[in-house]
Amino acid sequence: MRTIHESQTANSISRWRTARSVVLGSIILAGSMATSAALMYRMAGPTCSQQQREIERGYTYSGIGAVIQQHGDRVMVRQVITDGPADGLLREGAFLVAVDGVDPQSVEGFANALRGPAGSTVAVEVKYGCNSHETVIIERSMIRVQR
Repeated sequence: MRTIHESQTANSISRWRTARSVVLGSIILAGSMATSAALMYRMAGPTCSQQQREIERGYTYSGIGAVIQQHGDRVMVRQVITDGPADGLLREGAFLVAVDGVDPQSVEGFANALRGPAGSTVAVEVKYGCNSHETVIIERSMIRVQR
Protein backbone atom coordinates (compact mmCIF):
# COMPACT_ATOMS: atom_id res chain seq x y z
CA MET A 1 0.00 0.00 0.00
CA ARG A 2 1.13 3.52 -0.78
CA THR A 3 1.63 6.09 1.86
CA ILE A 4 -0.03 9.45 1.75
CA HIS A 5 3.30 11.09 1.03
CA GLU A 6 3.91 8.87 -2.01
CA SER A 7 0.40 9.55 -3.25
CA GLN A 8 0.90 13.33 -2.97
CA THR A 9 4.28 13.12 -4.73
CA ALA A 10 2.80 11.06 -7.55
CA ASN A 11 -0.07 13.51 -7.80
CA SER A 12 2.35 16.48 -7.96
CA ILE A 13 4.44 14.79 -10.63
CA SER A 14 1.31 14.04 -12.64
CA ARG A 15 0.14 17.67 -12.40
CA TRP A 16 3.65 18.87 -13.34
CA ARG A 17 3.68 16.57 -16.41
CA THR A 18 0.24 17.81 -17.44
CA ALA A 19 1.31 21.46 -17.02
CA ARG A 20 4.50 20.78 -18.98
CA SER A 21 2.52 19.20 -21.81
CA VAL A 22 0.14 22.18 -21.90
CA VAL A 23 3.03 24.68 -21.98
CA LEU A 24 4.93 22.76 -24.68
CA GLY A 25 1.74 22.42 -26.70
CA SER A 26 1.13 26.16 -26.40
CA ILE A 27 4.68 26.92 -27.55
CA ILE A 28 4.29 24.64 -30.56
CA LEU A 29 0.90 26.15 -31.39
CA ALA A 30 2.25 29.72 -31.10
CA GLY A 31 5.21 28.85 -33.34
CA SER A 32 2.91 27.31 -35.93
CA MET A 33 0.66 30.36 -35.91
CA ALA A 34 3.62 32.73 -36.28
CA THR A 35 5.00 30.67 -39.16
CA SER A 36 1.59 30.60 -40.86
CA ALA A 37 1.16 34.34 -40.41
CA ALA A 38 4.61 35.04 -41.88
CA LEU A 39 3.89 32.77 -44.84
CA MET A 40 0.51 34.42 -45.48
CA TYR A 41 2.13 37.85 -45.22
CA ARG A 42 4.74 36.94 -47.83
CA MET A 43 2.22 35.34 -50.17
CA ALA A 44 -0.10 38.34 -50.00
CA GLY A 45 2.58 40.69 -51.38
CA PRO A 46 3.09 44.30 -50.36
CA THR A 47 0.19 46.05 -48.74
CA CYS A 48 -0.92 49.55 -49.57
CA SER A 49 0.84 50.91 -46.48
CA GLN A 50 4.11 49.22 -47.52
CA GLN A 51 3.82 50.63 -51.03
CA GLN A 52 3.10 54.07 -49.57
CA ARG A 53 6.20 53.87 -47.36
CA GLU A 54 8.33 52.96 -50.39
CA ILE A 55 6.89 55.90 -52.31
CA GLU A 56 7.56 58.21 -49.36
CA ARG A 57 11.18 57.01 -49.11
CA GLY A 58 11.89 57.74 -52.74
CA TYR A 59 10.77 57.52 -56.32
CA THR A 60 12.17 57.25 -59.83
CA TYR A 61 11.39 59.40 -62.86
CA SER A 62 12.99 60.33 -66.16
CA GLY A 63 14.00 63.97 -66.42
CA ILE A 64 16.83 66.45 -66.04
CA GLY A 65 17.47 66.15 -62.29
CA ALA A 66 16.45 69.61 -61.10
CA VAL A 67 14.06 70.61 -58.34
CA ILE A 68 11.92 73.58 -59.36
CA GLN A 69 9.54 75.79 -57.43
CA GLN A 70 7.21 78.71 -57.91
CA HIS A 71 8.90 82.02 -57.07
CA GLY A 72 6.44 84.87 -57.40
CA ASP A 73 5.10 84.77 -60.94
CA ARG A 74 8.13 82.79 -62.23
CA VAL A 75 9.53 79.28 -61.85
CA MET A 76 12.99 78.92 -60.37
CA VAL A 77 15.53 76.08 -60.13
CA ARG A 78 15.74 75.46 -56.40
CA GLN A 79 18.25 72.58 -56.54
CA VAL A 80 20.26 70.69 -59.13
CA ILE A 81 20.63 67.02 -58.21
CA THR A 82 24.29 66.06 -57.91
CA ASP A 83 25.46 63.86 -60.80
CA GLY A 84 22.11 64.34 -62.55
CA PRO A 85 21.82 65.40 -66.21
CA ALA A 86 21.49 69.11 -65.33
CA ASP A 87 24.50 69.08 -62.98
CA GLY A 88 27.02 71.56 -64.41
CA LEU A 89 24.54 72.87 -66.99
CA LEU A 90 22.03 74.66 -64.74
CA ARG A 91 22.63 76.56 -61.54
CA GLU A 92 20.42 77.04 -58.53
CA GLY A 93 18.52 80.30 -58.73
CA ALA A 94 18.04 80.17 -62.51
CA PHE A 95 14.60 81.25 -63.70
CA LEU A 96 13.03 78.99 -66.32
CA VAL A 97 11.92 80.89 -69.43
CA ALA A 98 10.95 78.11 -71.84
CA VAL A 99 11.28 74.37 -72.47
CA ASP A 100 11.67 73.31 -76.11
CA GLY A 101 10.54 76.79 -77.15
CA VAL A 102 7.30 76.62 -75.13
CA ASP A 103 6.57 78.79 -72.09
CA PRO A 104 4.44 76.73 -69.68
CA GLN A 105 2.25 78.87 -67.45
CA SER A 106 2.74 76.95 -64.18
CA VAL A 107 5.33 75.04 -62.17
CA GLU A 108 3.43 71.84 -63.04
CA GLY A 109 3.65 72.72 -66.73
CA PHE A 110 7.42 73.20 -66.48
CA ALA A 111 7.78 69.94 -64.51
CA ASN A 112 5.85 68.01 -67.15
CA ALA A 113 7.85 69.60 -69.97
CA LEU A 114 11.18 68.78 -68.31
CA ARG A 115 10.26 65.11 -67.86
CA GLY A 116 10.39 62.73 -70.78
CA PRO A 117 11.87 59.47 -72.00
CA ALA A 118 15.39 58.70 -70.83
CA GLY A 119 17.87 59.42 -73.62
CA SER A 120 15.77 62.17 -75.19
CA THR A 121 17.02 65.76 -75.18
CA VAL A 122 15.32 68.93 -74.08
CA ALA A 123 16.23 72.58 -74.71
CA VAL A 124 15.91 74.56 -71.49
CA GLU A 125 15.97 78.35 -71.73
CA VAL A 126 16.94 80.00 -68.45
CA LYS A 127 17.56 83.49 -67.20
CA TYR A 128 19.95 84.41 -64.42
CA GLY A 129 20.01 87.77 -62.65
CA CYS A 130 21.41 90.79 -64.51
CA ASN A 131 19.84 89.67 -67.82
CA SER A 132 22.17 86.70 -68.30
CA HIS A 133 20.18 84.49 -70.65
CA GLU A 134 21.06 81.08 -72.12
CA THR A 135 19.62 77.92 -73.63
CA VAL A 136 21.12 74.58 -72.63
CA ILE A 137 20.48 71.19 -74.19
CA ILE A 138 20.11 68.46 -71.57
CA GLU A 139 19.76 64.73 -72.15
CA ARG A 140 17.16 63.25 -69.82
CA SER A 141 17.94 60.16 -67.78
CA MET A 142 16.43 58.10 -64.97
CA ILE A 143 16.58 59.97 -61.68
CA ARG A 144 16.26 58.18 -58.33
CA VAL A 145 15.21 60.54 -55.57
CA GLN A 146 15.74 59.33 -52.00
CA ARG A 147 13.95 60.94 -49.14
